[in-house]
Amino acid sequence: MNRRNTLTSISIYTLLISVFILTGSANAKQGIHIKDIYFPQSHTFENHQFELSGAGILTWGILVDLYAAALYTSRQEKREDQRLVIHYLIPIKATKIKQVAESFIRRQQGPEKLERMRPALDQLHNAMQDVKPGDRYVLTLKDNNRLVLEFNDSEVITLNDPLLAEAYLNIWLGKDPIDKSLKISLLGQT
Repeated sequence: MNRRNTLTSISIYTLLISVFILTGSANAKQGIHIKDIYFPQSHTFENHQFELSGAGILTWGILVDLYAAALYTSRQEKREDQRLVIHYLIPIKATKIKQVAESFIRRQQGPEKLERMRPALDQLHNAMQDVKPGDRYVLTLKDNNRLVLEFNDSEVITLNDPLLAEAYLNIWLGKDPIDKSLKISLLGQT
């Protein structure tokens, strides 16, 4: 077996084990366990009930799990509010988080849109800090235009910029996401 076939076999094996772990530990009434992290089936934010859509892990290469994430949604009249919970498994510098986020926004939205949202993006990124294992960021898209950032259960910043709010969640949920397998897991399609 050549090196390419070996790597392909390892990747398929890793994907199958990940799917087994995610689906094997999910219970629609009790939430989802991923590694030692528990994502409850539902929770309340600003008097709205959010339901778990799905959860998964972002893995760098084939060996390093960076974070587990879960997507919660809440139907509100003609819109769907979303909460993305990111539970970090390794330490990551805020500068790296910002750099990766900006590169995905540039790739997905284009440089012109990126520059239009630059003031709000800079405010959001300036509110971020380094993370260590166990830290959690939560991004909430409310009312189709409001982006709320929380760090370890404390609200850090709220921005009223519809372009940024959608673009930021599209890092995980857009056409060209940070990881296609994670997107599928977050949307509950595994």
